[in-house]
Amino acid sequence: MCILFLTSSLAVSDGWGRYSLGFIAEARRRDGAEAALVPEPQSLRSAADTWRKPGAIFLDVLKLTGEAKRADLIHALTEQFGPLACVLGVIFGKPVVLSTHGTYGHAGSYPWYLRPLYRWAFHRAAAVVAVSRYTTDIVRRTFGRSQVEIVPGGFDPVGSVPERRLGPAPYRLLSVGALKRRKGYHTLIAALGILKTRGFAVRCRIIGSRLDKSYVRLLEDLVEKNQLRGEVVFNSDVPDGEKDQAYSDADLFVLPSEHSGTAFEGLGLVYLEALARGTPVIGPRQSGAEDVIEDGVNGFLVDPGDPEGLADTIEKALSDAGRWQGLSRAAAPSISKFAWSQVGGRMSDVYRSVISKP
Repeated sequence: MCILFLTSSLAVSDGWGRYSLGFIAEARRRDGAEAALVPEPQSLRSAADTWRKPGAIFLDVLKLTGEAKRADLIHALTEQFGPLACVLGVIFGKPVVLSTHGTYGHAGSYPWYLRPLYRWAFHRAAAVVAVSRYTTDIVRRTFGRSQVEIVPGGFDPVGSVPERRLGPAPYRLLSVGALKRRKGYHTLIAALGILKTRGFAVRCRIIGSRLDKSYVRLLEDLVEKNQLRGEVVFNSDVPDGEKDQAYSDADLFVLPSEHSGTAFEGLGLVYLEALARGTPVIGPRQSGAEDVIEDGVNGFLVDPGDPEGLADTIEKALSDAGRWQGLSRAAAPSISKFAWSQVGGRMSDVYRSVISKP
């Protein structure tokens, strides 16, 4: 089986990139080196300027003619490449698989003049694959695509996780993700301020890119307002090895994502990465995190946008060493079904199903 993969990112530093690299690697592992044809995202015009120049798709069609002819199917690993994948599929008679992750599974996330194009792609694809039940519901409701497969992104197991014990206060919190409003960092900082007034000592490290400068300033102002200078630390451009160690060192991973317009948390690979290292997690309801977090088993679910509730849950997770250790022990075993070897097999089943369709 030869697959032409189209993706907006091949960077390990973001969720789209890790998702793409994982499924590309699984295809190669299962079907050999010829399984994956992967043009660099930067080489495709429609990746750089999809919104303002939709006609760039046809320049990419010319560029990818050879690869499309060779492929047995085309997989758009990110939604932005759905129209390009489907145009190639129509011209060269190839089935198309379209992955959808979260925000761009909502039709309202696209400029009005592009919605018909993306609606066509979501309906033209032989299979639409969503990363979670919540994302599936959004696709069905906003695009009207009834048949959606659920295949989440995956994680690499880290081997045997040593027995962990809860350290003394101040407890170490970790959050990972780009500094943007939908990640809910403003709610997290407000919750940390509440905990400070209660005398519950925590330290929080937030790792993420700072592309949204105005939001970063808002977070810095909140840190000052809540008198958390030195207790909340922001880091960007952290090497993978250091980030992995941060997951292992943390007593609790917290990412209280929330809706921001049509933007939402489709799954959250970072929850998997924390749980794989025995670190309990806190994440939001009304998101794909509900597929990963078993409330009271490997972590806790909270209502989005509720600082008081989040503060209560952080304190609950860390105030009882026995309960915390139970969460930690359950963490890695609870996500075995998300290992790349497992989700790769599920995606392979999707590929074989669309190829076998008449």
